[in-house]
Amino acid sequence: MDRTEESFSILGIEPTKDENSVKKAYRQKLHSVNPEDDPEGFKALREAYEKALEYTKQKEEKTRKKKTPVEQFIDRCAVLYGNFYQRIRKENWEALFDEDICVSLETGEKIREAFLVFLMDHFRFPSSVWKLIDHTFSISGNREELLELFPEDYVDFLLQVVRYNGALNYELFTGEADDTVDEYIEHYHRLRQYTDLGMSKEAWEEYSILSENYSMSHPYVLLEKARLLYSEGKKEEAGEIFHSLAVEYDSEERIVCCYGRFLEEQNEWEKLSHLYDKVLEKDPASFLARTGKMETDLHDGYYRKAREEVLDLLEESPVDERLIDDLTKCNVYIMDELEPKYQAGILNQDSLMELAWCYYQNSRFEDGIALLDSFAPDEEHILDYHNLKGRIFLTINKEEEALGHLTIWLSEIRQLRPDGTKKTARRLARLGYAYYTIGSAKASIILRKKEGDLTEAMEYINRAVEEEKDVSQKVSYYHTAADIWRQKKDFARVFDYCDKMLVLDPQYYPAYVLREESCLYLGRFQDVIYDYHRAVALYPYYGKPYSILIRMLLCAGEYDQIEDILKLTEENKIESDELRFLRAKYITVTAKNKNDYKQAITILNELEKKGWSLQSEMDEEEWKEIVRYKKKIEKIIQEGETT
Repeated sequence: MDRTEESFSILGIEPTKDENSVKKAYRQKLHSVNPEDDPEGFKALREAYEKALEYTKQKEEKTRKKKTPVEQFIDRCAVLYGNFYQRIRKENWEALFDEDICVSLETGEKIREAFLVFLMDHFRFPSSVWKLIDHTFSISGNREELLELFPEDYVDFLLQVVRYNGALNYELFTGEADDTVDEYIEHYHRLRQYTDLGMSKEAWEEYSILSENYSMSHPYVLLEKARLLYSEGKKEEAGEIFHSLAVEYDSEERIVCCYGRFLEEQNEWEKLSHLYDKVLEKDPASFLARTGKMETDLHDGYYRKAREEVLDLLEESPVDERLIDDLTKCNVYIMDELEPKYQAGILNQDSLMELAWCYYQNSRFEDGIALLDSFAPDEEHILDYHNLKGRIFLTINKEEEALGHLTIWLSEIRQLRPDGTKKTARRLARLGYAYYTIGSAKASIILRKKEGDLTEAMEYINRAVEEEKDVSQKVSYYHTAADIWRQKKDFARVFDYCDKMLVLDPQYYPAYVLREESCLYLGRFQDVIYDYHRAVALYPYYGKPYSILIRMLLCAGEYDQIEDILKLTEENKIESDELRFLRAKYITVTAKNKNDYKQAITILNELEKKGWSLQSEMDEEEWKEIVRYKKKIEKIIQEGETT
């Protein structure tokens, strides 16, 4: 066996000229070779990898046919991509995309298709380059057109990456960038994901690979080490790393804001006074730095200033739990200030409305209604008055009362015209939400009464999507519509709304789960499997996708596969009421003796004793199936004992 054959044997593949196959084999082997435990094995693997790469680059003996202009253009793209520090410069790609072959009407479409194919294996770019690619090759807004050329998974990946690619600042790389740079980036993303999920063992393994096996480095890797140390209670060691990074990279958003969060949790507020200034000087729109600055103001007692800042931030991220918690804290201080004056009857309508909003935002709904009932709004406050009162009634499930106020609110918004003020801009930005609240209120009444036509309610929700500017809000409106049809058991419509969500956000996890469930009831079993894999790929630690797949396999009698899925949930430490119930069903349908039935009964007894709650992923109607199924098994056992 010569050295080349030996190299491919170590990699576990046949000799090939395909460089990507060599890299893939190396990555797979890398996970099973720990450089600390087996340094010689790791060295041999690395040498085999390098030798195999040399083989892929050896010229073929036979004469190759002359390449087309399109192929030559893609070759130039590949050369630029292969030089990492040149690859990440936007102007280098601009020069390529300005070539005649790229802009020509005759060749432009061929170049577009060829370049999008090229991106399948060459996609590690900074956000600025992705924005250029999107602008040049018309990716955003063209999902249906792209689906005619490429698989759905790949199209959704492209749509996602052009919108959100920004997790890594490519400008901070240092060191020699060889052809393993993309592997380095892939390992970094795994490291960060494992750290976010609290998977310490896996995160440390990725950190070891990154810190010991590559000639280049990135400060974010060291940042993840600090986060891991902190999660393990090694606060002093973590703090030293956070501090040194923040000193060296004092205008880098992720580094500075991670350090700021650390200082907050250590109650070292005195060090935070100017921490975010250079980040905001570099990027005044920095969401994380503005959040840190706001929390510093809140701690220092500037409650109204902090409240205005947090309200601005919530315009950009309406469901951010951290911001909502900060708003609640601000409100406590403002309520303490205003309530004595309210009791004394000396508040004007501005202050009355401010106090009422604080009550609503801090879930003091009855206090909010009582306050609003205590005065009639003047012309200046009529819009906000009915907005707030309608929201409170909607929150406490008094939809009929809510509609009376929400319709006035909508009417008042529609009469507004831009005047350059923040107040009016905020009010106008609520137009979509106003339509949404009315639609959801009407739907809730129909669902509760179990009678009526949902057409008008859906028209309001669809109009809400049309008027809404924020993509995440549009997705949430479609999600509500899908959930409404789910309650009506109209799964064809659920499916349609899931598709609408995924057009806007291809990574929206709940849409895959809802669509998977819809496909189950529609009998589209192959699509159940497809959406199961998409959901689990996005987030493997939530039980619902597994439960839906198990229900399908029960229908199909594929019991061996059910056992495999249940083992997978155990390995991933996934627990849920529905999975336990389905385990009982699986034990029952594969039972070989009375003890198996009794094991199933034990599981069902535990669930019945626990009782249904809002925290369960099963709804109240689904929970009744547990009792019915338990009676069925008891009857089977009883009949077995009498025969």
